[in-house]
Amino acid sequence: MNDDVQEVRRLLAPANPVARDDVAGSGRDATGRAAFARVTASAPGAPAGRRRFAPRRTAVRLVAVGGLAVAVAGGVTVVQNLGGTDGSGRPRSGVPGLPGAPAADAQVVLAGAASAARSRPFTAPRPDQWICVETSYRRADLPAKGQVRKPDEPLKKTVERIWTRADGKRMAFMEKGRLMNSPSGGGMPPTDYAGVAALPRDPGALLAWARKEPAPFPKGEAAFKLLSSLLSNNGVLPPAQEASVYGAMAKIPGVRLDRKAVDALGRPALGLSLVMEGAFKEEILLDPVKYTYRGHRTTVVKDHTFPNGGTFKKGVVESMSARLKAGVVDRPGQRL
Repeated sequence: MNDDVQEVRRLLAPANPVARDDVAGSGRDATGRAAFARVTASAPGAPAGRRRFAPRRTAVRLVAVGGLAVAVAGGVTVVQNLGGTDGSGRPRSGVPGLPGAPAADAQVVLAGAASAARSRPFTAPRPDQWICVETSYRRADLPAKGQVRKPDEPLKKTVERIWTRADGKRMAFMEKGRLMNSPSGGGMPPTDYAGVAALPRDPGALLAWARKEPAPFPKGEAAFKLLSSLLSNNGVLPPAQEASVYGAMAKIPGVRLDRKAVDALGRPALGLSLVMEGAFKEEILLDPVKYTYRGHRTTVVKDHTFPNGGTFKKGVVESMSARLKAGVVDRPGQRL
Protein backbone atom coordinates (compact mmCIF):
# COMPACT_ATOMS: atom_id res chain seq x y z
CA MET A 1 0.00 0.00 0.00
CA ASN A 2 2.84 2.40 0.85
CA ASP A 3 4.40 1.89 -2.59
CA ASP A 4 1.04 2.49 -4.25
CA VAL A 5 0.44 5.76 -2.42
CA GLN A 6 3.93 6.98 -3.17
CA GLU A 7 3.23 6.39 -6.85
CA VAL A 8 0.14 8.58 -6.46
CA ARG A 9 2.35 11.29 -4.97
CA ARG A 10 4.69 11.12 -7.96
CA LEU A 11 1.78 11.10 -10.42
CA LEU A 12 0.19 14.14 -8.81
CA ALA A 13 3.38 16.18 -9.06
CA PRO A 14 3.15 17.33 -12.73
CA ALA A 15 -0.19 19.04 -12.01
CA ASN A 16 1.03 20.69 -8.81
CA PRO A 17 2.64 24.15 -8.71
CA VAL A 18 5.77 22.95 -6.92
CA ALA A 19 9.17 23.95 -8.22
CA ARG A 20 11.56 21.25 -9.35
CA ASP A 21 13.98 20.00 -6.68
CA ASP A 22 12.24 22.04 -4.03
CA VAL A 23 9.24 21.87 -1.74
CA ALA A 24 8.19 25.38 -2.70
CA GLY A 25 5.06 26.96 -4.11
CA SER A 26 2.01 25.56 -2.41
CA GLY A 27 4.18 24.44 0.50
CA ARG A 28 4.87 28.03 1.54
CA ASP A 29 1.60 28.71 3.32
CA ALA A 30 -0.87 26.83 5.50
CA THR A 31 -3.56 26.62 2.82
CA GLY A 32 -1.21 25.15 0.23
CA ARG A 33 0.42 22.76 2.69
CA ALA A 34 -2.94 21.47 3.91
CA ALA A 35 -4.31 20.97 0.41
CA PHE A 36 -1.16 19.29 -0.87
CA ALA A 37 -0.85 17.08 2.21
CA ARG A 38 -4.48 16.01 2.09
CA VAL A 39 -4.20 14.67 -1.46
CA THR A 40 -0.65 13.38 -1.31
CA ALA A 41 -0.78 11.99 2.22
CA SER A 42 1.49 8.96 2.49
CA ALA A 43 3.45 6.93 4.99
CA PRO A 44 6.29 8.68 6.85
CA GLY A 45 9.47 9.10 4.88
CA ALA A 46 7.96 9.40 1.42
CA PRO A 47 10.33 11.32 -0.86
CA ALA A 48 9.55 14.97 -1.63
CA GLY A 49 12.07 15.83 -4.34
CA ARG A 50 12.05 15.72 -8.12
CA ARG A 51 8.44 14.62 -8.59
CA ARG A 52 7.33 14.81 -12.19
CA PHE A 53 5.97 11.94 -14.22
CA ALA A 54 4.99 8.66 -12.61
CA PRO A 55 4.48 5.13 -13.87
CA ARG A 56 1.01 4.31 -15.11
CA ARG A 57 0.99 1.23 -12.93
CA THR A 58 -0.29 2.97 -9.81
CA ALA A 59 -3.00 2.28 -7.25
CA VAL A 60 -4.98 5.38 -8.20
CA ARG A 61 -4.90 7.16 -11.55
CA LEU A 62 -4.74 10.95 -11.39
CA VAL A 63 -4.89 12.29 -14.93
CA ALA A 64 -3.38 15.65 -15.87
CA VAL A 65 -6.06 18.22 -15.13
CA GLY A 66 -6.71 21.84 -15.94
CA GLY A 67 -4.75 23.08 -12.95
CA LEU A 68 -4.20 21.47 -9.55
CA ALA A 69 -5.48 18.02 -8.61
CA VAL A 70 -6.29 19.21 -5.09
CA ALA A 71 -8.79 21.67 -6.52
CA VAL A 72 -11.69 19.24 -6.76
CA ALA A 73 -14.96 21.05 -6.19
CA GLY A 74 -17.99 18.81 -5.79
CA GLY A 75 -20.48 19.07 -8.59
CA VAL A 76 -22.60 17.11 -11.04
CA THR A 77 -22.52 17.62 -14.77
CA VAL A 78 -25.52 16.71 -16.91
CA VAL A 79 -24.43 15.07 -20.14
CA GLN A 80 -25.91 16.75 -23.18
CA ASN A 81 -27.06 13.98 -25.47
CA LEU A 82 -25.87 15.01 -28.90
CA GLY A 83 -25.47 11.42 -29.91
CA GLY A 84 -22.56 11.64 -27.47
CA THR A 85 -21.75 9.15 -24.71
CA ASP A 86 -23.34 6.44 -22.66
CA GLY A 87 -23.18 6.16 -18.86
CA SER A 88 -19.55 5.06 -18.87
CA GLY A 89 -18.35 7.78 -21.22
CA ARG A 90 -18.11 5.72 -24.40
CA PRO A 91 -19.17 7.31 -27.72
CA ARG A 92 -22.67 6.54 -28.99
CA SER A 93 -23.08 5.59 -32.62
CA GLY A 94 -25.07 8.77 -33.34
CA VAL A 95 -21.93 10.86 -33.79
CA PRO A 96 -20.84 10.85 -37.44
CA GLY A 97 -17.29 10.17 -38.61
CA LEU A 98 -14.71 7.49 -39.05
CA PRO A 99 -12.57 6.12 -36.19
CA GLY A 100 -8.90 5.28 -36.26
CA ALA A 101 -7.86 7.34 -39.28
CA PRO A 102 -4.27 6.95 -40.52
CA ALA A 103 -1.43 8.89 -38.94
CA ALA A 104 -1.21 11.07 -42.05
CA ASP A 105 -4.73 12.33 -41.35
CA ALA A 106 -3.70 13.14 -37.78
CA GLN A 107 -0.84 15.24 -39.10
CA VAL A 108 -3.22 17.12 -41.39
CA VAL A 109 -5.55 17.92 -38.48
CA LEU A 110 -2.64 18.99 -36.28
CA ALA A 111 -1.38 21.27 -39.05
CA GLY A 112 -4.85 22.79 -39.27
CA ALA A 113 -4.94 23.27 -35.50
CA ALA A 114 -1.56 25.01 -35.59
CA SER A 115 -2.69 27.32 -38.38
CA ALA A 116 -5.93 28.15 -36.55
CA ALA A 117 -4.03 28.92 -33.33
CA ARG A 118 -1.74 31.38 -35.12
CA SER A 119 -4.66 33.19 -36.80
CA ARG A 120 -6.99 33.66 -33.82
CA PRO A 121 -7.29 37.18 -32.35
CA PHE A 122 -5.30 37.34 -29.12
CA THR A 123 -4.53 39.78 -26.32
CA ALA A 124 -1.94 38.75 -23.77
CA PRO A 125 -2.99 39.02 -20.12
CA ARG A 126 -1.29 41.47 -17.78
CA PRO A 127 1.03 39.89 -15.20
CA ASP A 128 -1.43 40.75 -12.40
CA GLN A 129 -4.44 39.20 -14.16
CA TRP A 130 -5.65 35.63 -13.62
CA ILE A 131 -6.38 32.76 -16.01
CA CYS A 132 -9.64 31.02 -15.11
CA VAL A 133 -10.35 27.48 -16.34
CA GLU A 134 -13.59 25.57 -15.73
CA THR A 135 -13.58 21.87 -16.61
CA SER A 136 -16.12 19.05 -16.39
CA TYR A 137 -14.58 15.68 -15.48
CA ARG A 138 -15.78 12.09 -15.54
CA ARG A 139 -13.54 9.52 -13.84
CA ALA A 140 -13.52 5.81 -13.09
CA ASP A 141 -12.94 4.53 -9.56
CA LEU A 142 -10.09 2.09 -9.12
CA PRO A 143 -11.42 -1.35 -8.21
CA ALA A 144 -10.27 -2.95 -4.97
CA LYS A 145 -7.99 -5.98 -4.86
CA GLY A 146 -9.42 -8.87 -6.82
CA GLN A 147 -12.21 -6.75 -8.32
CA VAL A 148 -12.64 -5.90 -11.99
CA ARG A 149 -14.01 -2.71 -13.50
CA LYS A 150 -15.91 -3.24 -16.76
CA PRO A 151 -16.59 -0.75 -19.58
CA ASP A 152 -20.32 -0.38 -18.84
CA GLU A 153 -19.89 0.98 -15.29
CA PRO A 154 -20.76 4.69 -14.80
CA LEU A 155 -18.14 7.36 -14.15
CA LYS A 156 -18.00 9.90 -11.33
CA LYS A 157 -18.76 13.46 -12.42
CA THR A 158 -17.20 16.67 -11.08
CA VAL A 159 -16.69 20.28 -12.15
CA GLU A 160 -13.37 21.93 -11.30
CA ARG A 161 -12.43 25.63 -11.37
CA ILE A 162 -8.83 26.82 -11.24
CA TRP A 163 -7.36 30.33 -11.25
CA THR A 164 -3.66 30.90 -11.99
CA ARG A 165 -2.08 34.35 -11.95
CA ALA A 166 -0.52 35.17 -15.32
CA ASP A 167 2.90 35.78 -13.78
CA GLY A 168 2.78 32.33 -12.15
CA LYS A 169 3.16 33.59 -8.58
CA ARG A 170 -0.19 32.48 -7.16
CA MET A 171 -3.02 30.04 -7.81
CA ALA A 172 -6.52 29.54 -6.41
CA PHE A 173 -9.28 26.92 -6.50
CA MET A 174 -12.71 26.24 -5.05
CA GLU A 175 -13.14 23.66 -2.31
CA LYS A 176 -16.53 23.03 -0.69
CA GLY A 177 -17.71 26.45 -1.82
CA ARG A 178 -14.68 28.29 -0.45
CA LEU A 179 -11.97 30.01 -2.46
CA MET A 180 -8.54 28.64 -1.50
CA ASN A 181 -5.54 30.79 -2.45
CA SER A 182 -1.84 29.95 -2.18
CA PRO A 183 1.58 30.76 -3.66
CA SER A 184 2.69 28.86 -6.73
CA GLY A 185 6.26 27.76 -7.24
CA GLY A 186 6.26 26.66 -10.87
CA GLY A 187 5.76 23.13 -12.13
CA MET A 188 6.37 20.84 -15.08
CA PRO A 189 4.90 21.46 -17.52
CA PRO A 190 4.34 25.19 -16.78
CA THR A 191 0.82 26.02 -15.65
CA ASP A 192 1.09 29.81 -15.95
CA TYR A 193 1.06 32.16 -18.93
CA ALA A 194 4.54 33.55 -18.28
CA GLY A 195 6.05 30.08 -18.08
CA VAL A 196 4.39 28.88 -21.28
CA ALA A 197 5.29 32.09 -23.15
CA ALA A 198 8.97 31.32 -22.51
CA LEU A 199 8.76 27.93 -24.24
CA PRO A 200 10.13 27.39 -27.79
CA ARG A 201 8.00 28.62 -30.68
CA ASP A 202 9.55 26.16 -33.12
CA PRO A 203 7.83 22.72 -33.08
CA GLY A 204 11.09 20.84 -33.39
CA ALA A 205 12.65 22.74 -30.51
CA LEU A 206 9.54 22.30 -28.37
CA LEU A 207 9.53 18.55 -29.06
CA ALA A 208 13.21 18.36 -28.10
CA TRP A 209 12.39 20.18 -24.84
CA ALA A 210 9.53 17.76 -24.11
CA ARG A 211 11.70 14.72 -24.83
CA LYS A 212 14.31 15.86 -22.29
CA GLU A 213 11.93 15.62 -19.35
CA PRO A 214 12.53 12.44 -17.28
CA ALA A 215 9.75 9.86 -17.61
CA PRO A 216 9.32 6.11 -16.96
CA PHE A 217 8.11 5.38 -20.49
CA PRO A 218 9.43 5.95 -24.06
CA LYS A 219 10.39 9.47 -25.10
CA GLY A 220 7.65 9.78 -27.71
CA GLU A 221 4.95 8.78 -25.24
CA ALA A 222 6.39 11.05 -22.55
CA ALA A 223 6.54 14.00 -24.95
CA PHE A 224 2.94 13.49 -26.07
CA LYS A 225 1.78 13.38 -22.44
CA LEU A 226 3.72 16.52 -21.55
CA LEU A 227 2.42 18.44 -24.57
CA SER A 228 -1.13 17.28 -23.81
CA SER A 229 -0.72 18.59 -20.28
CA LEU A 230 0.31 21.98 -21.64
CA LEU A 231 -3.05 22.19 -23.41
CA SER A 232 -5.13 20.93 -20.47
CA ASN A 233 -3.37 22.90 -17.74
CA ASN A 234 -3.34 26.29 -19.48
CA GLY A 235 -6.58 28.06 -20.31
CA VAL A 236 -4.86 30.82 -22.29
CA LEU A 237 -1.87 29.93 -24.45
CA PRO A 238 0.25 32.36 -26.52
CA PRO A 239 -0.63 31.68 -30.19
CA ALA A 240 2.95 30.85 -31.15
CA GLN A 241 3.36 28.30 -28.38
CA GLU A 242 -0.07 26.73 -28.95
CA ALA A 243 0.74 26.30 -32.63
CA SER A 244 4.12 24.87 -31.64
CA VAL A 245 2.42 22.27 -29.41
CA TYR A 246 0.35 20.97 -32.33
CA GLY A 247 3.35 21.06 -34.65
CA ALA A 248 5.42 19.09 -32.14
CA MET A 249 2.67 16.50 -31.73
CA ALA A 250 2.61 16.01 -35.50
CA LYS A 251 6.26 14.93 -35.33
CA ILE A 252 5.63 12.13 -32.81
CA PRO A 253 5.29 8.69 -34.50
CA GLY A 254 2.08 6.79 -33.85
CA VAL A 255 -0.33 9.68 -33.22
CA ARG A 256 -3.74 8.73 -34.61
CA LEU A 257 -6.97 10.54 -35.49
CA ASP A 258 -10.51 9.62 -34.37
CA ARG A 259 -13.16 11.60 -36.20
CA LYS A 260 -16.04 10.42 -34.01
CA ALA A 261 -14.58 11.27 -30.62
CA VAL A 262 -16.74 13.07 -28.05
CA ASP A 263 -15.89 15.01 -24.92
CA ALA A 264 -17.33 14.58 -21.41
CA LEU A 265 -20.44 16.57 -22.40
CA GLY A 266 -21.09 14.43 -25.45
CA ARG A 267 -20.02 17.13 -27.91
CA PRO A 268 -18.46 15.86 -31.16
CA ALA A 269 -14.70 16.32 -31.31
CA LEU A 270 -11.57 15.36 -33.18
CA GLY A 271 -9.53 12.94 -31.09
CA LEU A 272 -5.74 12.83 -31.46
CA SER A 273 -4.23 9.99 -29.50
CA LEU A 274 -1.20 7.89 -28.68
CA VAL A 275 -1.17 4.53 -26.91
CA MET A 276 0.88 4.68 -23.70
CA GLU A 277 2.71 1.63 -22.33
CA GLY A 278 0.66 -0.58 -24.63
CA ALA A 279 -2.44 -0.33 -22.43
CA PHE A 280 -3.84 3.22 -22.29
CA LYS A 281 -4.90 5.46 -25.15
CA GLU A 282 -4.22 9.08 -24.19
CA GLU A 283 -6.29 11.43 -26.31
CA ILE A 284 -6.70 15.19 -26.70
CA LEU A 285 -10.03 16.42 -28.04
CA LEU A 286 -10.35 19.39 -30.39
CA ASP A 287 -13.36 21.33 -31.66
CA PRO A 288 -14.01 19.89 -35.16
CA VAL A 289 -14.53 23.37 -36.66
CA LYS A 290 -12.40 25.84 -34.69
CA TYR A 291 -9.66 23.40 -33.60
CA THR A 292 -9.80 24.79 -30.06
CA TYR A 293 -8.96 22.48 -27.16
CA ARG A 294 -12.06 20.73 -25.77
CA GLY A 295 -10.74 18.20 -23.30
CA HIS A 296 -9.15 14.78 -22.97
CA ARG A 297 -10.03 11.11 -22.79
CA THR A 298 -8.04 8.12 -21.49
CA THR A 299 -9.25 4.69 -22.59
CA VAL A 300 -7.99 1.25 -21.60
CA VAL A 301 -7.03 -0.67 -24.75
CA LYS A 302 -5.68 -3.74 -22.99
CA ASP A 303 -6.72 -5.38 -19.69
CA HIS A 304 -4.58 -3.82 -16.96
CA THR A 305 -4.07 -4.86 -13.33
CA PHE A 306 -2.75 -2.22 -10.89
CA PRO A 307 -0.37 -2.82 -7.96
CA ASN A 308 -3.30 -2.99 -5.53
CA GLY A 309 -4.71 -5.99 -7.44
CA GLY A 310 -7.64 -4.17 -9.05
CA THR A 311 -8.17 -4.55 -12.79
CA PHE A 312 -9.47 -2.33 -15.60
CA LYS A 313 -10.89 -4.31 -18.50
CA LYS A 314 -10.28 -3.32 -22.09
CA GLY A 315 -12.73 -0.61 -23.14
CA VAL A 316 -12.96 1.15 -19.77
CA VAL A 317 -12.88 4.94 -20.06
CA GLU A 318 -10.53 5.74 -17.23
CA SER A 319 -11.21 9.48 -17.38
CA MET A 320 -12.46 12.16 -19.73
CA SER A 321 -12.98 15.89 -19.58
CA ALA A 322 -14.65 18.79 -21.33
CA ARG A 323 -13.43 22.35 -21.03
CA LEU A 324 -16.38 24.55 -20.13
CA LYS A 325 -14.77 27.99 -20.05
CA ALA A 326 -11.31 29.52 -20.15
CA GLY A 327 -10.22 33.13 -20.16
CA VAL A 328 -8.73 36.12 -18.37
CA VAL A 329 -10.23 37.68 -15.24
CA ASP A 330 -9.03 40.36 -12.83
CA ARG A 331 -9.16 38.44 -9.54
CA PRO A 332 -9.27 34.86 -8.24
CA GLY A 333 -12.80 33.58 -7.79
CA GLN A 334 -14.16 35.74 -10.61
CA ARG A 335 -16.23 33.71 -13.09
CA LEU A 336 -16.21 34.06 -16.85
